[in-house]
Amino acid sequence: MPPKQHYFKVSGILINEKDGLENNFDIFMQAIDDNHAVILVREHLKNNAPIGRSIIKGIKKITGWIWGKREDPED
Repeated sequence: MPPKQHYFKVSGILINEKDGLENNFDIFMQAIDDNHAVILVREHLKNNAPIGRSIIKGIKKITGWIWGKREDPED
């Protein structure tokens, strides 16, 4: 049986390499734990964001109703 996954909100800043502009971001990610969520977000940014750096400022486990599913907060 696959491991139980949870939803996480990962927040941070993208710093564009060309002009140095900083943009805030929030990404919702389904992952096994918070470390796995950060790995997945960094991979997503590497493939889809402009060239530059990313700084993760926060990560929050989402509980309750989300995307039509009920997630058990006790897990």
